[in-house]
Amino acid sequence: MTGKKIKTSKLQRLTKMGTTLAKATSKYLVKKTLTKANHLSVKASVAKDIINSMGELKGALMKMGQMLSITEDMILPPEVTSLFKELQKDAPPMPRSDLDRVFLENFGKIPEGLFKSFDRTPIAAASIGQVHKAVLPTGEPVAVKVQYPNILKATENDFENLDQIKKFIGLVFPGVVDVTSLVKEMKRSLLMECDYEREKKEIEAFREILKEECSEIKVPKVYDEFSTKKVLTMEFFDGDSFEKSLEYSQEQRDKLGQVLFDNYMYTLFERKKIHSDPQNGNYLFSPNEVKLMDFGSTREFPHEFIRTYAAILLAVEENDFALYRKSIVDLGIFLEEDPHDLFERHFELIIETYKPYTFKGRYPLNEVNPFHTVKNFIKSIDLAKRKFPREEFVLLDRSTLGLFFKLKKWNSHVNWVDSMKKYRGPLDIENRKKTVV
Repeated sequence: MTGKKIKTSKLQRLTKMGTTLAKATSKYLVKKTLTKANHLSVKASVAKDIINSMGELKGALMKMGQMLSITEDMILPPEVTSLFKELQKDAPPMPRSDLDRVFLENFGKIPEGLFKSFDRTPIAAASIGQVHKAVLPTGEPVAVKVQYPNILKATENDFENLDQIKKFIGLVFPGVVDVTSLVKEMKRSLLMECDYEREKKEIEAFREILKEECSEIKVPKVYDEFSTKKVLTMEFFDGDSFEKSLEYSQEQRDKLGQVLFDNYMYTLFERKKIHSDPQNGNYLFSPNEVKLMDFGSTREFPHEFIRTYAAILLAVEENDFALYRKSIVDLGIFLEEDPHDLFERHFELIIETYKPYTFKGRYPLNEVNPFHTVKNFIKSIDLAKRKFPREEFVLLDRSTLGLFFKLKKWNSHVNWVDSMKKYRGPLDIENRKKTVV
């Protein structure tokens, strides 16, 4: 695939985004009105135009598309989500001259002057940078993550074009008016992803966090001498893609599902820190272990937030409406003055979604699509004066969805209760103490 220069100025990106959205909207209306084409095929045709522009622009728009790709067909039609998945593997790479420029600015050499060998065809091209396979002078195979030139400025400019960002979100999630918290968290997360020195520290932190409690999760080693703020050189991992892992035996998929679920419970409830970019391209598998990559997007949470989040789950398990109501207000999901029946209906929704996983034993995820239930609930309330929930939920929900879809595809039989008790137990004790008058 031929590389294209990334448009980085505010005007260039505003023009490209605006033109694409205008053309897509017009195309949709014309096709819908003048043809008898299938409604979903029209949507897919329009989505393809938007996705192509995302791939060219990189930055915030491409990241939003990648976030949507993890939802399979549970939120958007499969004809559309399959297009978003293309952003994980088929995004256009940077031109050769830009690649050389990054290395010259960071090392004073082109890649071939730094490594024993360097494959100029990227093995992955994402929203902030692309990854190449190389060999160190000492012979170790490595993965080299190279940031697109000026992508930090381009991403900052995307968020200055706030109206366009909000318009795109409105097309995907109609009815949500005030998405300030969502955009704020996306900006925070994406700008952090542009700092590879920070990502290096996160990789080292997760290597330490996981080495004993979650030994089946492997995190790559970083090579400091070959890393800067714009280039990150890591241990090269071999393994099967998620799609290939679907061919594993049920026993193997059960094991991997339990590994991922235990890892999530441990990092969230004990360490209050998660890897928050769950797209399938960031994982490699073998029947006995998971190799986790790309730590540009991570999220650390305040203790009080995680304690209160755990309280909602405890309230469902123990059918404690008072604890549920207090927790949901404390998290800003609903207001104290909201109608009592709104809390009751929401509590019923949470019980319906979560209760099946409160019984002992090993069993797979429920066959019911929870998004249909949530969608029907949202239709019943007025969103016009409501804000998107606290920014902590953006990456938390994204990570939970990523886990959910992997376990769903694997049909993993998981011991939900024992894992939650093990890692959430101290928070449950704390929450019970807080409910004692």
